[in-house]
Amino acid sequence: MSRQKIITTIAFILFSISICHGQAAILVLIFGDKVASEKFHLSLDVGANASFYENAPGDVQMGWNFGLGTHTKISEKFQLVAEFKMISDRSRRNTPKILPVSEFADSLISEINTSWNIRYIDVPILVRYSVSDSWHFSTGPQISFLNRATEITELDLKNGNEATINQDIKNAFRSVNYSWAFEVVKSFGKVREGKGLDFRLRYVLGLSNVAAKDATVSSRVDVLQFIVTIPFIETDGKN
Repeated sequence: MSRQKIITTIAFILFSISICHGQAAILVLIFGDKVASEKFHLSLDVGANASFYENAPGDVQMGWNFGLGTHTKISEKFQLVAEFKMISDRSRRNTPKILPVSEFADSLISEINTSWNIRYIDVPILVRYSVSDSWHFSTGPQISFLNRATEITELDLKNGNEATINQDIKNAFRSVNYSWAFEVVKSFGKVREGKGLDFRLRYVLGLSNVAAKDATVSSRVDVLQFIVTIPFIETDGKN
């Protein structure tokens, strides 16, 4: 594969950051098949996330991921898979409260339940090795950009009422973090009008501290992902 094609693939992913969710998906749906060739195609990816925080109290909360992918053929066995996941959930439930409650408010509260609603934009760039037409293995680096971090506090008041408070906690997290992804892929052919689907199990190993520099506790985050990939590829008349 030429250097120009590699640069084009990576540039597509970075350029996608400026495209909103709906527009990007619509562009792939409309033009995905039209830009496909033997060595290049686009895909839509959707799946589930389970995030595991190191040194951070709380419980795992299932989230979801959604994004676009480019698949560039390097050789018969190798592909470059560059993705732009505009939604990658790393939420957590039953968390310790980051932002304090005033003493006056505390006197009115009988119970507090706190959770984090956290979303990143993920940009993984993976090298995929094909063992066969059906099984593939991928690995590569990932950079993630913090998009949303909200502390959701659900209150049971002593007067019997309930209240919910949403507070921005982006300052408690670093805006960028780095990971390394490992993935196994099972391909099913001729499912979607002869084009097939990919079922992917990915483990993303956190390499950097996600907590802010002034935080008292450091924490990495590992993410287990299940992803369904809908490819937009060129098919011949035999399918």
